[in-house]
Amino acid sequence: MSLTKSEKHGETMGKPSYSELEDRVRALEQENLDLKQQLKELQGSEESARRQNENYGRLLKNLQEVLYILDRDGRITYISPNCGIILGYGPEEILGKKYTDFVHSKDQADRKNQLEKLVSGERASTEYRFVARDGRTVWCMTNAGPFFGEEGEVEGIYGIIIDITERKQMEEALRKSEERYRTILEAIEDGYFEVDLAGNFIFFNDAMCKILGYTREELMGMNNLEYMDGENARKVYETFNWVYRTGNPCKAFDWQLIRKNGEVCWVETSVTLIRDAGGHPGGFRGITRDVTERKTARREKQELEAQLRQAQKMEAIGTLAGGIAHDFNNILSSVIGYAELSLQEVGKESVLHTNLSRVLSAGYRARDLVKQILTLSRRGEAEFTPVPIVPLVKEALKMLRSTFPAYIEIREKILSHEMPVVIADPTQIHQVVVNLATNAKHAIGDDAGVVEISVQPVCLDEDTCRFVSNLVPGDYVKITVSDTGRGIPEKDLDKIFEPYFTTREKGLGTGLGLSIVHGIIRSHKGGLSVESQPGSGSRFHVYLPVERKEFGDEIHEKEEAWLPGGSERVLFVDDELFIVELQQKSLESLGYKVTSKISSTEALEAFMKNSHGFDIVITDMTMPEMSGPGLVSRIKKIRPDIPVVLCTGFGDGHPESKEGVDCLLVKPIGREKMAKTVRALLDGTTPPDKF
Repeated sequence: MSLTKSEKHGETMGKPSYSELEDRVRALEQENLDLKQQLKELQGSEESARRQNENYGRLLKNLQEVLYILDRDGRITYISPNCGIILGYGPEEILGKKYTDFVHSKDQADRKNQLEKLVSGERASTEYRFVARDGRTVWCMTNAGPFFGEEGEVEGIYGIIIDITERKQMEEALRKSEERYRTILEAIEDGYFEVDLAGNFIFFNDAMCKILGYTREELMGMNNLEYMDGENARKVYETFNWVYRTGNPCKAFDWQLIRKNGEVCWVETSVTLIRDAGGHPGGFRGITRDVTERKTARREKQELEAQLRQAQKMEAIGTLAGGIAHDFNNILSSVIGYAELSLQEVGKESVLHTNLSRVLSAGYRARDLVKQILTLSRRGEAEFTPVPIVPLVKEALKMLRSTFPAYIEIREKILSHEMPVVIADPTQIHQVVVNLATNAKHAIGDDAGVVEISVQPVCLDEDTCRFVSNLVPGDYVKITVSDTGRGIPEKDLDKIFEPYFTTREKGLGTGLGLSIVHGIIRSHKGGLSVESQPGSGSRFHVYLPVERKEFGDEIHEKEEAWLPGGSERVLFVDDELFIVELQQKSLESLGYKVTSKISSTEALEAFMKNSHGFDIVITDMTMPEMSGPGLVSRIKKIRPDIPVVLCTGFGDGHPESKEGVDCLLVKPIGREKMAKTVRALLDGTTPPDKF
């Protein structure tokens, strides 16, 4: 202990006084107390520090995050003791090592780049993978930054590590789920879509793009009004609005879309409401299926069913027409036959001869009418003969005038005095004129109007033939049927000749008239064209090739020809008594010996008793007990060489069996045809109507 100045002075001056010694002792005691207090305070601070360190240790140990400090080279100088919860290593196994030693190989390059940024003074937050002690891959997120020395240089890096493996696993599961969801959406053929409340696309799959024909870029954000017409837009708005108001889904409603290329397609859509996290409506999602093919198939099925019903109806009409024709032909056989017989008995200059000629002419017209009925029922077969076209058209006009209302005028316009001849079936040409005129009547409707039918010879060159298909240059007769009706829209002009196409209301037409006309004209090697504009009426032009320009004497009444006869024996069979009587008289007038029967079984018995007592057999086709073909079969078994004529009143020329039949004649059978047929068969030559 050093002496103060006063103490030194005391030494020099003498010993200190007692009071001075007391003061010194008290001072020393106070100094000792101060030292003890300081020591006590120091001991308290150390305890506090110890406790604080213990608290920090417990805190760090229980943290889920790991704290670390790196030097500039990336070596770990400090790591919190809880590092094992993430890495599985203790601090003693980590300190002094580079932190990249524990980073996954796939993230090594990225972490080295990150270290360079931190050393340069930047802060960073990033995600990467560690490899734990047990080999597990641990996803972590780090927030790191540099700390600086007194000179401002970066001395090291501090940071925190957070284990985000669970979050990454959830994200990966979500990603896989979304990928699976998207894969499913893209794999289905149906379109999936999501739109906002305004109807703008916010999400959709590739199938939706395919349905509408747009790319993803074009379709994103597109509003529904851009791919539908007004009517469908109203339908969609009402449906989506109902889903919005009620919150209920709408399942499978049909509507039409307009594709990018302008095509219209039918779709079937189901819609539900999209709600946000707060339960508020945010848009709509739905599934759309292209049902155009199904709609088309359904429409085609309906059309086919309609065609089938129409075919069944036509078949029924054909059956009815055949039955009517059979009865009519039997009646006409008597009318024509007796008229022909009677004309043989009276003078040509007498009034009776004139009257009978008119009866015979009426019979022929009635026979042609029956042929028309059979043609309409598709049971008759075309008979092409030289026909003067003008009289044929005039005859059709006579019939039409009786069926037209008074407010529609029929005008006849024959532009030439020539009577060109065509090779045609008169009944079918008659049908063409009637069908075209009937269509013209319907086109006029309930208003007053004019239907004009004209006939004129024309010569077509190559240039003209280009405008009418199926024609070659040459002479033609042109039949034009025009009207002052409503006309035909341009879009329908290419369809009017298609079967079952009609613009009339349901139940007012079959759609077969013009297709039948077209088929008839083509079978006659002719052509058909149409001119029409809405509001300006229509003009149908029929072109038939001319056989020769004048009919000559063939249009005059034929001189009565000599009819061949003979003395052979004839077995005649028919269940109609008046036909039996008629043909017996007619054949006997030609010199033949006739045995008549009104029963097929009686005829068979007579033939079996004396099979060589007959030279020819003439039998009706339809008879009770045994049909004509049945009778023929039995007769041919007895005498295969005997000629047989089969007569039918159905007009279709198709017996149930042709076996054993040498010739088929369709009633009514004229006297000339019967005479020539019988003579030809007896002479062994070919008859005029051998089938």
